[in-house]
Amino acid sequence: MLESVDPVNNTHDSLFAMNGAALIRAAGLVCLGAASTATAAAAQARVEPLADCFFAAPETTPPLTQECGYVVVPENPDRADSPEIKLGFLRLSARTDDPQAPLFMLSGGPGNTFIKPESLLLFGDGFLGPVLDERDVVFLDQRGTANAVPVLDCPGIYGLPWTAHERGLDEAGALELGREALAGCVAEARAAGIDLAQYNSVRIAADVDAARAALGYDRIVYYGASYGAQLGQHFMRDFPDSLQAVVLDGANSLSRKSWVQERVRDVDVATDKLAALCAADAKCAQAYDIPALIGQAMALFDNGPIRTTYQDPADPGIRLDLTLTAADLANTIFGFQTGQIGIRSLPAVLTAILADGRTSAAEILGQQKGTAIVASRGATKGESAILMHMAVVCSDDPVNSADDMIVDPDASAYARAYGAAVLEEYIEFCRAVDVPPLPDDTDVDVTTDVPTLILAGDLDARTPVIRSELVAATLPRATIVEFPEGTHVQLGEINQCAGQILRAFLADPAAAPDTGCIADMPRRGFVLPDGTISVQ
Repeated sequence: MLESVDPVNNTHDSLFAMNGAALIRAAGLVCLGAASTATAAAAQARVEPLADCFFAAPETTPPLTQECGYVVVPENPDRADSPEIKLGFLRLSARTDDPQAPLFMLSGGPGNTFIKPESLLLFGDGFLGPVLDERDVVFLDQRGTANAVPVLDCPGIYGLPWTAHERGLDEAGALELGREALAGCVAEARAAGIDLAQYNSVRIAADVDAARAALGYDRIVYYGASYGAQLGQHFMRDFPDSLQAVVLDGANSLSRKSWVQERVRDVDVATDKLAALCAADAKCAQAYDIPALIGQAMALFDNGPIRTTYQDPADPGIRLDLTLTAADLANTIFGFQTGQIGIRSLPAVLTAILADGRTSAAEILGQQKGTAIVASRGATKGESAILMHMAVVCSDDPVNSADDMIVDPDASAYARAYGAAVLEEYIEFCRAVDVPPLPDDTDVDVTTDVPTLILAGDLDARTPVIRSELVAATLPRATIVEFPEGTHVQLGEINQCAGQILRAFLADPAAAPDTGCIADMPRRGFVLPDGTISVQ
C-alpha cells in the first residue's frame, strides 16, 4: 500500500495522482557538502535535446511552445569517475522576448512526474496559462523517476496483490513477499552499477540547481507539490541565491521526522477538520456524526477479521476468498479523505458500510479489495517509481520499529490502524533498500529570506495545515494561504482561487496576497443518504 502522492493526479478525484499503492543505518556517509556538490554538479551538467517529446500533447492542450530533453549530471558529483544520469525536462516557452525568471515545477511522491499530458492542461487560459505571458515554465523530473535515465522502478512489485492471493498468503506473508521483491530490484540496480545512496533529497536539490544553470537561468521561481514542497526546502537551504521566490503546495517541515512517524496524528487532525466542516453544514450535521461513524465502522472488527468472497464480474472463473481486517477499512477511509470527490462521499460510504453490520461491510470492502487484487494481475507500472521512492524516503529519518510511531493517548482507532499499516510496510521495505541516512543537519528548518507562498488545505490528511505552520515559522517572508475545503495539493485539485493567488504572487512576490477569492469559492457540500448534496 506504499503511500505516495502525485500532485498532478490524485487518483481518488482530481486531475493528478498520488497513488496509495503501496534504514538501515549504513556507515560511510559524511556530510554531503552542499556548496562543493553544487559547484561540481553545475560544472558538469549539460543539456541533451530530444527531437520528439516524451509524449504526444493531447488535442485539448492549449497552443504551447514545447522543448523536451535531458539535463545530464553526474550520479555522484563528488567523484570524478561518476557515471552520468539524465533528468527529463519539458520547457514551455514564454510568450515574450524578455521573460522573467522561469517557474520550475517539481512533482511529489517521491517518485512521481509532472512530465505527462495532464500537466499541460494546467496552462489553459482559465488557470495558469497567463504565467506563460511573462516567463518560461520548466517541468523537471527528479533522478530515478519516469523520464529520467536510469528509472529506478520495481515492475514486479505492482502485481504482488494477485501473486499473494494465488499463493494463499496472509498479510504477514504478503508483506514478506513485497520485501523480497523490492530486495531483488535493489540487487539488480546495484549489479547494474547504480549507487542508491545518491538518490536522496540533498542530491536532488543539487540536480535542480544544475538544471537551472544548464538551461541558462540565473534565478528561478520554484514550485513544489507534496514531496516536491519538502525538496524545495532543501533547495532553499542549499541554493538561496538561485531563487527569486518559492511556492510550496502541501508542505512538511524538514525538522519533522519521517512522515510515517506522525501519520496517526495527521490523520486525526484532518478527520477533526472534516467533522467540523460537516457540523457547520446543517444538512450534513443532521445526517451524520463523522467521528461516530468512523468509530462504529472500526468496531465492526472488534471480534476479528471478516471473511467474504469476491466474484469477478468480468470472469466467472475468478472467485476470491478474502479476509478483511481493520487495516482494510482504515485504508479505505484514508483513500476517501485524500481528494475532493471521495471526501464528500465518505460519510455516506460509512453509513452504507454500517447498514447491515459485518454483512454490509463484507460486501462493500470485499468488492473494493477484490477489484484491486484482480486489477493487479499482470501489472508492471504504478504512479511512482517505487525504488526511487524508497531510496529517498529511507534516507531521511526512516522508521526502524513500532516505537518510532508517535501515538497520542486519545488517538482514534482508525488513525492507529492506518498508521500501523503504513509503519509496518515502510519498516520492512526500508530494510530491503538499505541506504545510508542523511546527516542530522538536513533536519533543521530553513530560514532563507526568500519570498515564499505556502498553499494548504484544511482537510489535507497527508500534510495538514499544522505542518505548513511549522514550515512558515522559520521563514521570515512566508505567507500561508489556507483553503477551508482543500485536501492535498491545491494545483492538483485545479483550485481556481489557488491559481489566482499563485499568479498574483509570481507578479509581485513581495506583496501580501489578496485572498478574497477564498470567501467566494463555492460550497461543495456532502453526499446525503438519499443521494442529494447538502449544499444549502
